[in-house]
Amino acid sequence: MSTDQLLNEIERQKKYLAQLPKKFTFPLFNTKRALASQRQNGYRNTAVAAREIVDNAFEAGASTVDIVFETNANGTRQIVSAVAFIDNGSGMLPTMARFALSWGGGTHFDDPNFIGKFGFGLPNASINQTKVVEVYTRIGKNDSITKAWLNLDEYDDYTHQTIPEPTTGELPAFVKKHLKKEGSAFDHGTVVVWRNPDRLTYKTVRTLAEHLVDDFGVTYRYLLDNKKLRVDGTKVEPVDPLFLDPRGRYYMAPEQGGATKMEEKTISAKYYRDGLTGGLHLEKITDEVQIDRSDPNLLAVGSFHLRVARLPYGFVVGGKNAKDAPDEARRRFEIRQSRRGMSFVRAGREIETLDAFPRSSRDVSSGLGNWPLLQSYAYHWGIEVKFGPEFDEAFGITNDKQRVRPVEDFWRLLTQEGIDSLLQRENAWQEQTRHLENEKRKTEKAQTSSSPTPAEEAAAAVPVIVGKKITVPDRLKPEAREHVEQEAKKRAAITQQSIEEVKKNLDQEAKRRPFRIDFFDDSHGPFYRPEWMGLQIVVWVNRLHPFYSLCYGELVSLLGGYKAKQALDVLLIALAKAELEIDEETAAQQFRYQREQIWTSFLAIALQSLDGKIQSPDEPEEGNEMTTVAVQATA
Repeated sequence: MSTDQLLNEIERQKKYLAQLPKKFTFPLFNTKRALASQRQNGYRNTAVAAREIVDNAFEAGASTVDIVFETNANGTRQIVSAVAFIDNGSGMLPTMARFALSWGGGTHFDDPNFIGKFGFGLPNASINQTKVVEVYTRIGKNDSITKAWLNLDEYDDYTHQTIPEPTTGELPAFVKKHLKKEGSAFDHGTVVVWRNPDRLTYKTVRTLAEHLVDDFGVTYRYLLDNKKLRVDGTKVEPVDPLFLDPRGRYYMAPEQGGATKMEEKTISAKYYRDGLTGGLHLEKITDEVQIDRSDPNLLAVGSFHLRVARLPYGFVVGGKNAKDAPDEARRRFEIRQSRRGMSFVRAGREIETLDAFPRSSRDVSSGLGNWPLLQSYAYHWGIEVKFGPEFDEAFGITNDKQRVRPVEDFWRLLTQEGIDSLLQRENAWQEQTRHLENEKRKTEKAQTSSSPTPAEEAAAAVPVIVGKKITVPDRLKPEAREHVEQEAKKRAAITQQSIEEVKKNLDQEAKRRPFRIDFFDDSHGPFYRPEWMGLQIVVWVNRLHPFYSLCYGELVSLLGGYKAKQALDVLLIALAKAELEIDEETAAQQFRYQREQIWTSFLAIALQSLDGKIQSPDEPEEGNEMTTVAVQATA
């Protein structure tokens, strides 16, 4: 037990107050502890933090931003020891470089029509990833390069602290090397360097570069037409998570099986304060002429653009179905995994994909709509909302540009436009389509193979390997002959061959294919039935038993399930062979009783119970509703 835990609250207060300097003047932040706490800010990964630096570069008018790495060898791996963000923007005055490293040191707070606004991005994102951040900048080729920095280890607990006064400096060697390789002169612009970053999501060059490229492609998809963004030499290409933009990676035209636009509309709205209650509201505008822009309670007027996309069956493939899917279908699934829900894009830059809609009974009764549960089917449709900075407050944009928390009226407005119903229908369409496709695949594949399957061939190899022939017990020989007679008559009627010709073919088939998997339909029958067809063992699988619908049929329809299905066939052949080779009648009856009465019933009950507990990745998870999105209350 620590000493602090033995102190009461007043004693604890006295202990920590005693550590304060005698002339302590109680600054707004106590430096070291505040910085340590700030390092835990909510950036989910390195890419999200890095966006802040890229945002600043674009705001400064940069047409090119390069992210390059300094590395140290660790065996065969190259470990990132520094990250540099190099832009050709306007650069900063020396005092501005110092100011930009302080919290709130931005220039756009009174002019929000930019990506950034609050002036938190550079210091906030940097200390989240490293303890040492350096800024190199110049505004003209005849000016010296200014170096400003922030080193968390230089600050103590309680004395007043400031950002150090900038000096002139030289660009780091690995930055110079990159500029020389590219033939670029650093005439103007800014270089932000994260030294010895200790909180990178990935430490090796290849994985960190892939992480940044994939994230930036989606985040800046609308800003890359006239901007060049590169990571370790790789150009970032736009990626539309709805896959509707022909410029985007992994796009496919609708007529070729690509995404289909189900809805696109622009909604004009006003954001205002209720003069009586003080409540904040977002309301659709039907006639802009009626807007009184002199109204002090009118906070914003603008519009937001909405798109809804349907992703066809097989276009996005992941989870258990991914093994045999095309590479592009798997990559689309990876994108959809992190963006299942409603994508919010502010000033051309994606902020967040909200992965939960209002769904509580209180939400529904308050008119927030009847929205679908965002689970597996939501991988296969997408919705995007684009808006301008004038609606920052209405959409609840946080100062780190990572969170969106719309006011309740946003959901009411979309509900009035029928968007909740549209998404419910889309979710239902995806569910029905996947069910029909799975059933179709089961029906197509659950047919007798015209040639020996791998399972049948594997089973046929066993008697050869062990040196023991398959033999029909004397008690079953009459039955085996009768089955041949019946099958010969059935095939003769179809093929117009003579009975004798068909029997000869059946005999040859038994030699070539001693085991065969086939199917029958009997809602009251056993889950499988073995029989002798002359000298051939046939295993009949019952397609109307839960064993087929919940196990065998799932493997039949599963992409990548072929090998598992063949293994299950081998197991069924082993069970059938064991039963059909029993010589003693009583023992055979006991085996048959176990199969028909005990195993069949047990499997039916257990599998149906299992089905109620576990859903396919393409089905909603019952009883696990996602947390309702936090919405801002209105009066």
